[in-house]
Amino acid sequence: MSWNPTPNWSAQVSHGFLKQPEAPHPGENEHRTTASVHYAGGGLSAMAAFSAKNRDPGETLTAWLAEANWDLTEHHSLFGHVENVANDELFPDHADLLHDQRFRVTKAQVGHAWRALLFGPFQLAVGGSVNAYGKPAALDAAYGRNPWGYTLFARVSLGD
Repeated sequence: MSWNPTPNWSAQVSHGFLKQPEAPHPGENEHRTTASVHYAGGGLSAMAAFSAKNRDPGETLTAWLAEANWDLTEHHSLFGHVENVANDELFPDHADLLHDQRFRVTKAQVGHAWRALLFGPFQLAVGGSVNAYGKPAALDAAYGRNPWGYTLFARVSLGD
């Protein structure tokens, strides 16, 4: 179900049932639910979303995210993204002591993109982002104490 109360705002809710969708969890069905709110206007676009994966039988794993893109000028944009996910499939080896344990992990990312018209309808964007992760100390051996990363990118697109 979706709702568009104004040209700038949109919201949606969805629910689905999947029969035994994942090989690591045979015999488990899932009910998946999502909800999100979106805004776009004045050079700003933003979204907040939530999801729940209810295993039957089993527990419910939830996630949420928020992201935004702000066009500062015709050529420069800032963007950011924060997500928080509960996951119990980080260690697929059944012999691992952390197998099937639920962990909540957070990722925060910020970045910048520079855009320019190449020729005709083709546009170029170059930029980068940096991200940091928040996680329980029990994951230090596998992921490090303070994991972080970065991305550099170049994109050629056709049209706006």
